Amino acid sequence: MKVYIEFFVIDNVVTTSLASCLSYNFIGIKIRRLRVLIVTVAGTLVSVFYPFWSLPTPLIVIAKLLIGMILSLILFAGIFNIAFGALSFFGATALLGGACLAADCFISGDLGLALSSPSRLPYCLPSAVSLAIYIPARCILSSARKRRAESSYGYDVYVTIGNRTVKMRGYLDTGNGLEEDGIPIAVTKLNVFLNKFGADALEAAYAEKTVAGIGDAQARLILVKPDKFLLYLDKKRNKYSDVILGITASGFRRTEDMLLPVSVLGG
Repeated sequence: MKVYIEFFVIDNVVTTSLASCLSYNFIGIKIRRLRVLIVTVAGTLVSVFYPFWSLPTPLIVIAKLLIGMILSLILFAGIFNIAFGALSFFGATALLGGACLAADCFISGDLGLALSSPSRLPYCLPSAVSLAIYIPARCILSSARKRRAESSYGYDVYVTIGNRTVKMRGYLDTGNGLEEDGIPIAVTKLNVFLNKFGADALEAAYAEKTVAGIGDAQARLILVKPDKFLLYLDKKRNKYSDVILGITASGFRRTEDMLLPVSVLGG
């Protein structure tokens, strides 16, 4: 089988650079393009000489592991823990390489043949397979990291109105600086309020306030002063008596029950 070196190089450049970028994505740090470039060039040069290695299989495996460690050192030295960085790089390489192996196995119809012989994938198909794995993997990692970061802004809140206490989920909104007579306002969805307290609880409303930026360009808040407002922070119960519920029929995009003012963290 003829091997055209230019296509071989293209596939190795693409897969090595994607594996390097994905290793950064795994641990959630900014991609260092210069380091990725160096690793891509070095990894491609080494791969060109793989077919000419005449070493026993155990030594070839050890040599490849050492090369992987050197490439990991280039990627992560001085910016991240080398051991975890190496695990990330080997994991990314295994993911993309495994996908290419699966494609090769599908084409050859024999796993043993795919493992023991040179790749039978058409030229540039390894690049396409790696890209097809890299793009969704990067999106999934980014989404998971975003959800994890946002979860740190969520708090359980226990609100008491009259003789009824209910649990609500609050989101710390750094842009919520609403106040009424110096008392911070926790913006709450009307449908949530009615479901948890009932329509009779609206009789406790004592004022209304029109604000901008809550659901619509202009939104009306029905102000209710709860008898007790209890927020759990770091598994500790913190009591607040100086919070007002601003109930809006417009709602807001987040799924939580209320938008908490930053001042609640100060007690």
